[in-house]
Amino acid sequence: MEIEGAPGKRFRVYRCDINNEPHTCEGEYDTVAEVIGHRWNAGRRYKISVGRKFFTRLEFSEWVKTSNQD
Repeated sequence: MEIEGAPGKRFRVYRCDINNEPHTCEGEYDTVAEVIGHRWNAGRRYKISVGRKFFTRLEFSEWVKTSNQD
């Protein structure tokens, strides 16, 4: 089975709802540097998806350090 179209981005940044669940995708990125450069709003909560896992910003930073991402 072949799927047409370009492959999706590796990382997605989601704004969280009142229950701290990912709600609205604010950006899709290919690299860790692009995720770090996302325009974060201090008054909002975010989750970053990597594949099927979701991380908070702090958890994402730790994941980057331990997984040797570029």
